[in-house]
Amino acid sequence: AALLNAARGRRLALVGGAVRDLLLHRQHQDPWRGLPDLDLVVEGRAIELIEPLSEQLSQIWGDHAQLKARIHGRYQTVELELRHADQTWLIDLASARCETYLKPAWNPAVVLGCLEDDLVRRDFTVNAIALDLKSGSLIDPFGGQDDLASRQLRFLHSNSLRDDPTRLIRAARYAARLGFE
Repeated sequence: AALLNAARGRRLALVGGAVRDLLLHRQHQDPWRGLPDLDLVVEGRAIELIEPLSEQLSQIWGDHAQLKARIHGRYQTVELELRHADQTWLIDLASARCETYLKPAWNPAVVLGCLEDDLVRRDFTVNAIALDLKSGSLIDPFGGQDDLASRQLRFLHSNSLRDDPTRLIRAARYAARLGFE
């Protein structure tokens, strides 16, 4: 609720591994620290949610909440660490964006976009599923749910490895961890 209020009417969605794991009935956690790890995409600038989110959390929890933010301006993302009482949540908040790879394996050129644009830039169909937090609807433009059911990893497009060769390593890691082909 605090995140939705901080978004102030902008579209906000849970994306990536958290949605994948939710659909697999698994708890999604940071693999190194074992903490809840949420990936969110907002239409508009992610950095603009930091102050309203902090205000929302203060209204809910008073001075008992701590919110640390690390901003990555080039990619329009913010890493948040939220602490309350004895719980900590890791939240990666990204601006919905389009990416263009000017040359194979180069860092992409980034411009703001919509949620659907953001899903297109992801690695696998099973990670290109979003849960719209306002409507509660699942957005799955690439058949990721079918691939989850068949326990299959499928790259989003024919240039996936050309754009980012590290996706091959992620494929091996996900296949081993999730038992996928």
